[in-house]
Amino acid sequence: MTQLIKQPNARAILYLQLSLFSFLVGDSLLKLLFQKLPTGQLICLRTFASLLVLLVFMAATGRLPLLKVSKPLHHVLRSLFFTIVSMGYYLAVKFFPLSALATALAGAPIIISAISPLILKEHANKVQWIATITGFIGVCLVLKPDINELSWTYLALLSLPFSYATMILWGKYLSKTESDWALNFYQFIPLLIISAVWQQDQWIIPSAMQLGITLLSGAAASVGFMLLIVAFRIGKPVIIAPFEYSYILMALVADILFWHFYPDIWLWLGIGLIITCGVVQGWQARLEPPTITPHLRPEDTHSP
Repeated sequence: MTQLIKQPNARAILYLQLSLFSFLVGDSLLKLLFQKLPTGQLICLRTFASLLVLLVFMAATGRLPLLKVSKPLHHVLRSLFFTIVSMGYYLAVKFFPLSALATALAGAPIIISAISPLILKEHANKVQWIATITGFIGVCLVLKPDINELSWTYLALLSLPFSYATMILWGKYLSKTESDWALNFYQFIPLLIISAVWQQDQWIIPSAMQLGITLLSGAAASVGFMLLIVAFRIGKPVIIAPFEYSYILMALVADILFWHFYPDIWLWLGIGLIITCGVVQGWQARLEPPTITPHLRPEDTHSP
């Protein structure tokens, strides 16, 4: 077991699961907060909390020098793209069940599998392609896209797989020269600035409990993004991306326990296909030789 965890792809999968759980905690708290605080104010406070937690941790551990970047233009463009993506993500969290949000994000692996050969020169075999396409069919069964039901919030939900895949691959490309800490830190800044002036006339004075929950939600998001970047840096995207399907089950449990949302037959069928995809991809990852990938840096053999 210890030897398995030392393998890059296995360690990446472990980090990915911890990342997804952090996101689940953050999103669950966020959904509760949407009932109490204006959207703009909540996004601003949560983003500030994420930056604050990250900055305090970096200062306490001597990692501030890692904020130095060699590709500033990429960071600016990626941060602006992250801001647009985040707006859609917040709308999806506010208006849809967490399991629907998780299912939308589950469409990202097929996009990653398609784009990776062009950008990262990493290829999936036939079994991986079949499994990933099967998982995507499961995503469609759950979301049931209907052109007659399109709205801004529904479009925000459907756009998540494409934007999420782009963020992952962009981060992996930059991770060859940029630190995980820089990638995680700078992406929040434009979002903080824009949300600080959004709906200011509707802002209220939050209670101490609301501020505490916001801080915890922001901290969970920050930890989730850090572990996510680490996972996709040290692992092969076409191998580890399908393991994100486990987030659907996590979110479904949260929906049932906290919001009493129960899936219909189509959702169960879609989830079944998605889980099948994850199992097949997991078997493929087991067969993957435990060699160090070319982009792996010396520090990647230790903790993130």
